[in-house]
Amino acid sequence: MNQYLAKRAVLLVPQLLILFVVSFGLVHLTPGATGGVDLNAAGSENIAEMRARLGLDRPLPVQFGDWLWHTVRLDFGDSFLDGKPVRDKILDRLPATMLLTGSALILSLALAIPLGVISSLKRNSAVDYGLTVFAFLGVSVPAFWAGIVAIIIFSVQLGWFPVQGMETVGRHVDSRTLDILRHLVLPATVLGLEGTAALTRLVRSSMSDVLVEDYVRTARAKGLAEHAVLMRHALKNALLPLVTLVGLRLPTLIGGAVVIETIFAWPGIGRLGWEAVLQRDYPIVMGLVVFTGVLTILGNLLADLTYAAIDPRIKLDG
Repeated sequence: MNQYLAKRAVLLVPQLLILFVVSFGLVHLTPGATGGVDLNAAGSENIAEMRARLGLDRPLPVQFGDWLWHTVRLDFGDSFLDGKPVRDKILDRLPATMLLTGSALILSLALAIPLGVISSLKRNSAVDYGLTVFAFLGVSVPAFWAGIVAIIIFSVQLGWFPVQGMETVGRHVDSRTLDILRHLVLPATVLGLEGTAALTRLVRSSMSDVLVEDYVRTARAKGLAEHAVLMRHALKNALLPLVTLVGLRLPTLIGGAVVIETIFAWPGIGRLGWEAVLQRDYPIVMGLVVFTGVLTILGNLLADLTYAAIDPRIKLDG
């Protein structure tokens, strides 16, 4: 295990370096901006002063080295709009996004695993075809359209859930926790259903492959109950590919949260990033790009470690 972790730690270095170079380069290539500053918004007499104050008159490698030194210390600079540290703004919004994406992931897994198993057990039946149609619809329907429809039906017409926000503002509520949960239902459901379809098809395919393996046939031949065969032998091995996909889905959830948080006015980092792009607050944009990129890399590492912990056939020390 220690040898494997050491190898992965070495591999993290070039991955992170590529991430930092791409993040820095994308902002410098943004039309109308130089180094994250919209110089077109400034008067010609102020451009030279701004470039000198922000260090944009220095060579590009020097600028990158200075930015990288601050970034590895989690210093993403200050917001152009209010002057607050970007790190503090991200940390303030992070709990809301974690609540939303965590709830969506739990919902996806809670639906995908049983639906995928049922679909594999009922292959080529009406149930299987119905779940296949559900999967295609889930993949095809845009999240923004599903969110708007959900608001119109369940908030505007039926009045079951709040339209937007994370909490009720300006009105007394009996329980703050219940109030947050009521606001959470619609955005978490829309975001969760978006990934449920793909996960369901993966579980169905993996479970179908496992059910024809020799060890499953042997377990049945020994007289084990069907639920024991499914739970103790088939399902555990069928979920191995799901572990990898879930690890890769963590940054995808944050990307999807940009749309969902904007539609439902959910105060998370997705909405923070969208507002920063519209307002050209590039330090926030760069901070969020680095944050989600690091999360992607760590998600891959976590998926590999979990995969090895579940499957004893994988040797980490090799």
